[in-house]
Amino acid sequence: MESLSKIALNAELAGAIAARHFGSSTQLRSFEELKDGLFNAAALLELSDGAKVVLKAAPPAEVRVLRYERDILRAEVEAMRRVRAETAVPVPEILVHDTTRSLLASDFFIMTFLPGIPFNKLRRTFSPEAQALVDREMGRLTRELSALTHDAFGLWSQPEPVGRSWRDSFANLVRRVLQDGLDAGVDLEMDYNEIEQRMAVHYACLDEVQVPRLVHWDLWDGNIFVDPHSGQITGLIDFERVMWGDPLIEGIFADMNPASQAVQGFGGGMLANPASRMRRLLYNIYLHLIMVIECTYRHFPTQEQENWARPILAGELARLV
Repeated sequence: MESLSKIALNAELAGAIAARHFGSSTQLRSFEELKDGLFNAAALLELSDGAKVVLKAAPPAEVRVLRYERDILRAEVEAMRRVRAETAVPVPEILVHDTTRSLLASDFFIMTFLPGIPFNKLRRTFSPEAQALVDREMGRLTRELSALTHDAFGLWSQPEPVGRSWRDSFANLVRRVLQDGLDAGVDLEMDYNEIEQRMAVHYACLDEVQVPRLVHWDLWDGNIFVDPHSGQITGLIDFERVMWGDPLIEGIFADMNPASQAVQGFGGGMLANPASRMRRLLYNIYLHLIMVIECTYRHFPTQEQENWARPILAGELARLV
């Protein structure tokens, strides 16, 4: 999708980047812009030796982004490298991370091409049984990621000070996105202070989370690659929003169904009590606040996302009593 945050990429630039990082004899055989993402620019490059790689570039420095989005390209690179080194979760290999801005006016990285097709383009073609297998495996992979721990909660790109609780960290995330909305003059159809106060009343349920665990935090079908023939997951992408926190904040648990395949794959027990369900409701509200507020920052060509997210957000806020 078109977005103000995407820097312009073209074959000429990509060719110069490939020659710089893979040798002067390397030529660009083909260039294809990847348009599905909403934040970073990306392109599929085929090199003269037949290798396929993906170029991903951060927004230009002058583009205003949400507070939580600052420096997330670096976080993605670091997180993917750690995941590859310390787990069996399938992710692309980072080949290049360039922060010089000598060829492109943004930081960028190059990673190996991931075989398969995003699951959002496949799900409807799969039988219910095949869909369930993918969903269950996603739960298992989320659990494997959560085995990686840290000494502080918060975004990988912007961790909180050591010793701050998950309650304080999450409250800060909410406070910052609400400030983003205020800065941009976004009408949330409810007073900003009231939204924060309604959420804060329930923050005690967050105290159940004591260990900062690795969370991808953007696992939806579009970031899950699947082999269309075997039905196996071939890899995960878009680790840019990675955080240290509560695995329950992961998107695959957004439906709040304690019997879902994703929950079963994780190991069961999630969403089994009122406190955990309230945590997930708070996480949903935070997600939908972002989805409404970011539309003003991105200048998307349509209002589809905003029109979809606003009534959901209103309904979730109404559940906070």
